Amino acid sequence: MRLDIKIDAESMLQVLADLKGIKVSKVVRNAARDFAFAAQKYTPLADKSKSEYYRYYDKAGNRHYLHESQIKGKPSKGLKRVRIYKGWSKASWIGVFRALGISAKGRPSSVPAKAEQISNAITRGGAESASTTLTDYIHFDQFGRGMDNTSQKIVEEGFKRASENITKEIRRMLLKGGDK
Repeated sequence: MRLDIKIDAESMLQVLADLKGIKVSKVVRNAARDFAFAAQKYTPLADKSKSEYYRYYDKAGNRHYLHESQIKGKPSKGLKRVRIYKGWSKASWIGVFRALGISAKGRPSSVPAKAEQISNAITRGGAESASTTLTDYIHFDQFGRGMDNTSQKIVEEGFKRASENITKEIRRMLLKGGDK
């Protein structure tokens, strides 16, 4: 016997909404919350406070970075060492949390207020067809000089947690319905 199964995320969301008697938009919101919790958990903390990079602005106002190995002698006045705030990367999720209605812990005093404004969550659609877009403008590519493998891991862990929670809840609801 051959059994082919196609699993579609949209139909899983609809199944869960039907089993629980709620709107799909609520299922999408909860999945986005699960994603955000896992994504923040797997977002790494900075391991040092001073980076190896200096920032400067050209005459047009464009920001550029130089590695300390590119600077001979004492840095000129226009160069500022880039400071890496230890909680910056995790604090960047505060905007997403607030947009999803999650009470986020306060921003650490060592992290600038800008960290709260570099992420957001936008939900589109109605009660029966909804989508949520999470955006966090933080990257882990050594200021454009390296590969960013960390972001992919964060996304994978976020989707993993959201899908595990949906699957677990569908299984629980089906078993609960089978006892009637």
